[in-house]
Amino acid sequence: MNTKGILFDIQRFSINDGPGIRTTLFFKGCSLRCKWCHNPESISPKIQLNYNPKKCILCGRCVGYVKGHGIKISNGKLKIDFNKHEQNFKLIDICPMKAYGKYGKEYKIDELLEIILKDKDYYDNSSGGVTFSGGEAINQIDFLCKLGLKLKKMGIHICLDISGYDPKNNIEKTLNFVDEYLLDYKLSEQRKFKDCIGKKFDFNKVIQILDKNNKSVILRCPIIPTVNDTEKHFKAICDISNKYNNIRYVDILPYHNMVKNYKFKHINAHTRYRVPSDEGKDRWKKILKKNGLVNGIIENERI
Repeated sequence: MNTKGILFDIQRFSINDGPGIRTTLFFKGCSLRCKWCHNPESISPKIQLNYNPKKCILCGRCVGYVKGHGIKISNGKLKIDFNKHEQNFKLIDICPMKAYGKYGKEYKIDELLEIILKDKDYYDNSSGGVTFSGGEAINQIDFLCKLGLKLKKMGIHICLDISGYDPKNNIEKTLNFVDEYLLDYKLSEQRKFKDCIGKKFDFNKVIQILDKNNKSVILRCPIIPTVNDTEKHFKAICDISNKYNNIRYVDILPYHNMVKNYKFKHINAHTRYRVPSDEGKDRWKKILKKNGLVNGIIENERI
């Protein structure tokens, strides 16, 4: 069993990843390739080199270190071939301005417990806990289960953020320690799956497993203009919400572009979409209400 996990971020005092005040652990590794992904650094399961151009002064030390192979200065910008240098972590020490860093860090169970338990009083007083997110946390299933079971024995509430893509049936291995699942519902039209998220899968498989085991679910629905902001998709959301009694509520998540551009050095297929207007979001609410949604929120407000 793997006793180390790779995370790319830890967010304490999180209030948007399940009930109460939480610590959210962001696991590296994701099998999907969503065109609107806001965490492209989560996709690879490996620790990766990153580069922040805002810190770079174009001193050329890294260019000299690699003798121009895969890194060069062109038109006032540093050009990096990450296919050659994604694992070249020596560049971090070469740069005087710390423009290079890492996406990801390896953690032992005890290291994470030390961080998590700092805020246990906040969890207890707010009915909060810990959320496993990503990436896709179930891609590191052995480490996830070991950490989850330890937290469960400590009486800490656990949420697991999942995409619904589970070809190895890992979700069933988490049923004995996860209290609530944050389940993404991205698309209702199968014809869009391959193009928009990179994989085809049956969403109903996972929701049925969770329903059968009486597991609480928050259905999280990212809404992307021109992709899934259709009346058909909103109706599908309502149909699912009304069908499964274990869905505690539906969280509508409008697309946003609050993300650092330099993150996308590691994903060439990222597409920028239009941020929905207030009028557009009002239209969504009307459609959802018309189709019978009674337990929905959008931007932390009830629909």
